[in-house]
Amino acid sequence: MRSMQFSIAALAALTFLMLTVPVCPTALAQQAGGDSGWETMSIPGATVRFEMPKPIKMDQDLNSGMVVYVSKKNKISMKVGIVKRNADKDKAQGLTDEKVLDNFALRTMAGNKLSFKKMGFETNYQFGGNLKLSTGVGKQYNTRVGKAFVLNRFYINNKGLYYVEAITQDTKDPDINRFLKSFTP
Repeated sequence: MRSMQFSIAALAALTFLMLTVPVCPTALAQQAGGDSGWETMSIPGATVRFEMPKPIKMDQDLNSGMVVYVSKKNKISMKVGIVKRNADKDKAQGLTDEKVLDNFALRTMAGNKLSFKKMGFETNYQFGGNLKLSTGVGKQYNTRVGKAFVLNRFYINNKGLYYVEAITQDTKDPDINRFLKSFTP
């Protein structure tokens, strides 16, 4: 995982997630629509729900407080990161959802850039637009890394901050589309 500097609030969020998120990600997995190769994930303490191909690996980034779920299928990589949020505290500090989301996206992309640079790849994230949501705010950023297309989506609601990443050489791959459409913050 990336080494990034975060506030004490992130450490508090990590403590909360460690107490509420199960150690085994499949504990809350459900079979997705009869397709034995995919699982639907629901995370306690968060409103998030998504589908990924099995097996799904879970890791916790102790620096950021982010719990990350990763799945790989062929030349496709799918990732969901979740950070607990204290919306009341953000509002008391005068921070809007958009400002908190922008800070989260910038920190996450900076870590990604560093990781790609260590692998010998330069990145140039481009804003891909705002995402329409009924519960929160969302933004998309895109870049190329070698032959791969990297799509990053960031979401925020009162319960958390969410990071969704898809890396593929074929943006029309139905598995990428299924993964992205399945994500609900």
